Amino acid sequence: MRTAILILMGIFTLSTGHTQDQEQTSGFSINQAVEYAVANNLNAQNARLDVTSAQKRIWETAATGLPQVNASANYNNNLSLATTLIPDFFNDPTQKIEVQFGTKHYAAAGVSASQLIFSGEYFIGLQTAKLYREFSMKNQKLTEQQVKESVIQGYYLVLLARNSLRAIKGNLQNMKATYNETNELYKAGFVEENEVDQIKITLIDLENAVSSMKRQHVAAKSLLKYQMGVNLEEKIMLTDSLPDLVSALEYQALISRELKISQNINYRILSDQEKLAQMDMKAKRAEFLPSLSAFFSLDYTAQRDEFSLFDTDEDWFEASAIGVSFNMPIFSSGQRAAGLAQKKIEHQKAVNNKEFAAEGLKVDFMQAKYDLANAFEQYNREKKNMALAEKIITNTQYKYNEGVASSLELTQVNDQYLQTLNNYYTAMVDLLNSKLKLDVLMNKL
Repeated sequence: MRTAILILMGIFTLSTGHTQDQEQTSGFSINQAVEYAVANNLNAQNARLDVTSAQKRIWETAATGLPQVNASANYNNNLSLATTLIPDFFNDPTQKIEVQFGTKHYAAAGVSASQLIFSGEYFIGLQTAKLYREFSMKNQKLTEQQVKESVIQGYYLVLLARNSLRAIKGNLQNMKATYNETNELYKAGFVEENEVDQIKITLIDLENAVSSMKRQHVAAKSLLKYQMGVNLEEKIMLTDSLPDLVSALEYQALISRELKISQNINYRILSDQEKLAQMDMKAKRAEFLPSLSAFFSLDYTAQRDEFSLFDTDEDWFEASAIGVSFNMPIFSSGQRAAGLAQKKIEHQKAVNNKEFAAEGLKVDFMQAKYDLANAFEQYNREKKNMALAEKIITNTQYKYNEGVASSLELTQVNDQYLQTLNNYYTAMVDLLNSKLKLDVLMNKL
């Protein structure tokens, strides 16, 4: 008996200090739980922010090739003008005289504009920014898929705990009734005390199992709330059941699926990584190309011996210029060539990673279909075993009540029943998780 209880308790790894069932108010089907999680899970929210950031990055990159206008202003108070020695051209050129150039107060204000005309790095950078946005969008889908997968698994875990708890409670009630009847028979002298003690041990084990399973149920539900993005203090109710979810599973349609690698989100991300590596390689090649830009500047300066910068009667002197700037890389001692070689290596690694992932996905898909077939067969076996176990425990209970079966036989059958019940519910969850694995590989979530 204790062995079966320990197996039931060992299904779960989480535990909390709560021992009371929480009142449940907000109802969630498994699809509603998934939708709620995609909208409220913080990881999913961050993935959406990454996409927004990538969109801003496109504009940031594009803006570098658009007109750039800057204004500037500065003021100098020359506390002591610099002294320069020059020949004394008016008297003796061989002699030097001290002179000072400039004024005590100097101010300048101006505006400048520039426009990129041609730059290979700019055009490659713009393409890369757009590709990075697509990469971020696929990462968002991957994050949402991971959130959905964890929520679905958490949902199954809660249902498993709930079903196990209900089954143990029902078994406990039956055993209490049997104990009370046996105890009355003992008082009347019809059975020995050993019969009562044997059932009492089973009763205590079941009571402990109920208390433990309640804690496991609360813990599993708390984990699900965390995955969904629900406040842990809120109360939720799961409206789907394991039998309904299993009955909705279309085994033949699932087992006949064919893998389309291009639909797998991880493969698509690796494809984008390959493209990004290729763009990095092109960007390095672009460093060998010349660049051309145009500029315009307009400046006004004021030079005063007294601080009268805002005196409208004093002059500000204008200076303006327009021109082009051409830059042609010629020699970098092999720096650019070494950088390009590194980018070629990174690109080849990205190609290799994608090809390796494609082969791995084929293996994973084949294994997932094997696991589904095994889980389906196991579920059908456990379903038949469950029907037999229910029949056996019902007959044994009847025999015990009639005095034909002993308390030891009853507890052994009860032990077998709980073991079969545990196997049955576990087989359900294994089957659903096998289907989930296929859905993930085929990007069906």
